Amino acid sequence: MAQEALRAVVHKYYIRQLFLVYSEMTFSGGYLTARETDIWDLRRRQNSQSEISRLRGVSRQAIHKTYQIIDQKMEQAFMEAADTNHLEAKTVNLVDGVMEAYSPAHKIPVIVSFSKVNGVKVWYFYEGNCDGCNQNRLCRVTLEDEAEERGVELSDAERLLTPSQLAHRIFSRYMEGHH
Repeated sequence: MAQEALRAVVHKYYIRQLFLVYSEMTFSGGYLTARETDIWDLRRRQNSQSEISRLRGVSRQAIHKTYQIIDQKMEQAFMEAADTNHLEAKTVNLVDGVMEAYSPAHKIPVIVSFSKVNGVKVWYFYEGNCDGCNQNRLCRVTLEDEAEERGVELSDAERLLTPSQLAHRIFSRYMEGHH
């Protein structure tokens, strides 16, 4: 009985540390090159292949081929993040750089994001104890970067939200039934 109680306390502590303390693994350096990341970002910002080819001084066909390479690499990064974190992938949006997933171990939804500035991050949707967490400021800065890069405007009041609430504000649009 005492062992079960200890396990429950450890599990609760572990879960708190997981939410919004994004995974320290960052795949940004190991998957997309700087050129591929630039092209991915231009596509995410809804530039056409023709516009990107003009901006980068290459053929539209070269951009099309680069899209295929980017999609393969990003899908691999998302699947490795899911595997590493024992997640079940639900949906993958390679253009926006977001995978909606589920953690069966913790029974909570998860977002895996890819951004130009932060690489791959794993966000557990759990109401954590952000005020008591030593990662609070780091999570907030990372989330504000995510919001800016994704074109999510945050009001002054929203900037005061806890990181867990801020993550929900930024990523809920990518989650089924959580909008």
